Amino acid sequence: MTVPYRWFSQRRKMKSRKWPCNHWRGFLIGTLALVLVAFAVLDYPVGFMSRNFHPTMVHYGELLTHFGKSDWILFASFLAVVIGLGAAGTGDRRTRAKGVFFAQASGFVFASIASSGIAVAIVKNLVGRPRPYLLFSREIGPFSFSPMNFNPDFASFPSGHSTTIAAMFTCAAFFMPRHRMLFFSLAVLIAMCRTIVSAHYPSDVIVGLAFGTWCTYFVAIFFSRYRMVFRIDETGKPVPRNSIKALKPAFMRSHHAQASGETDLDLRAQKGH
Repeated sequence: MTVPYRWFSQRRKMKSRKWPCNHWRGFLIGTLALVLVAFAVLDYPVGFMSRNFHPTMVHYGELLTHFGKSDWILFASFLAVVIGLGAAGTGDRRTRAKGVFFAQASGFVFASIASSGIAVAIVKNLVGRPRPYLLFSREIGPFSFSPMNFNPDFASFPSGHSTTIAAMFTCAAFFMPRHRMLFFSLAVLIAMCRTIVSAHYPSDVIVGLAFGTWCTYFVAIFFSRYRMVFRIDETGKPVPRNSIKALKPAFMRSHHAQASGETDLDLRAQKGH
């Protein structure tokens, strides 16, 4: 059996394996509880309050919400994939391994942002929830749904910007788990700016954050089944095969590591979990 065919055969066999535990129950219950509270308590008051926010607050809110646009993230991650693939075909073993890991990690970011963005666009147009500014201009409340309207004014639930923000910061948390609370806080802070500019209700933002996080987690599990970027640990969670420190340039490494020839890259063949 040739090497390419063996590589394909190994991955085809992995598809029949049982999917790992993805801890979805607690996540789903917590999200539903927050959404119900937001529906019942927060949406109407915050929707009316957004009309009276100070113009300076609205201005900075608009600046922060631009961070949640997916275009620049998709372009940057796609460019990073190309650079990684180029590095994977040159240099010594370490350089090639870095290139492969960089290309796969960038592909993971691209797949997470793209898949969550496409999915949320479909859902929000199917639901057809009016945006908060329609409370003032046309007196249309948050529960006046217009399913399959395909009008941007009726595409509030869930928030697409919040989905992209959550997906991006979840990707960052996977590679830098020590700072995950910081990433979580930044995601919530930036996403909540969508309520300041009257683009979304709090419940839209909460669902968007959960949706982006969940899509990214699902993509990580998918990648782990092909041992790309991730592996499944003993608790059933996807974790990176390599630390982000593995991409540190050689001149930034300690002299001891260079002298010993040690590597912090997982150079083993990609043969499943």
